Amino acid sequence: MTSTAARQVLERWIADLRASVAERPDVQGLVLLGSSADLDRVDEWSDCDLFLITREGAQESYRTRLDWLPGASAVALVVRETAHGLKVVYDDGRVVELAVFSLEELAVARVNAYRVAYDTGGVAQAVAAVAGRGGETAVDPGREARMFVSLLLIGVGRARRGEVIAAGQHIRSHALGHLLRLWHVRAEPDPALLDDLDPFRRVERADPELGRRVGRALAAEPEVCARRLLDLAEELFAPGWDGWPAEGAAAVRRRLGW
Repeated sequence: MTSTAARQVLERWIADLRASVAERPDVQGLVLLGSSADLDRVDEWSDCDLFLITREGAQESYRTRLDWLPGASAVALVVRETAHGLKVVYDDGRVVELAVFSLEELAVARVNAYRVAYDTGGVAQAVAAVAGRGGETAVDPGREARMFVSLLLIGVGRARRGEVIAAGQHIRSHALGHLLRLWHVRAEPDPALLDDLDPFRRVERADPELGRRVGRALAAEPEVCARRLLDLAEELFAPGWDGWPAEGAAAVRRRLGW
């Protein structure tokens, strides 16, 4: 499916969704998120992300009964992800990620790109207040660097012990997350190209070369991945920054024979 066709399908689905919720007196608003709010980003792999805002007391019924979704009879899988949110998979593979809030509950949400598609009053202001708080909390770059280096050592130790699955989790997920948060604050990529709620998202768009190098590292077995990530981090951050844990990185290299 082309991006144009995918966008048209999503636009029709959103129009049907808005019509459905507008018929329900206990629904106060519909907020579209991510690429569903910025339709220029839509491609065939885009999910539909949304918040449904209901009157107090009605939230749980909309989390447990999904007849308000267009084509609800074609839903193949539903999983409760959080107290407020669900993942929904249709039988053709389309994915909807949704959360249902009252206006008061909306205060716990985190939002970046959004579009208010339906509002009986108060929803736009409530979402704007949430979005105004920003995404990631303040990042301590020195801590991120130290966490990254220490988790690489732990991960490679797991791999050498034969715990390949745990090793991969430490290196490819935990350690890499700290590396990417460090990159966000030290390299200062264009924030318009990133997702401030998830450091793993859109790295390739903001820095294609970094994306390629991290991708090659992730394709390797755990120890090779860890060594490539450490090489990359030292190249990016060690020169000219006294926050880089040079002694710790050297200790990791000695311990691992690198």
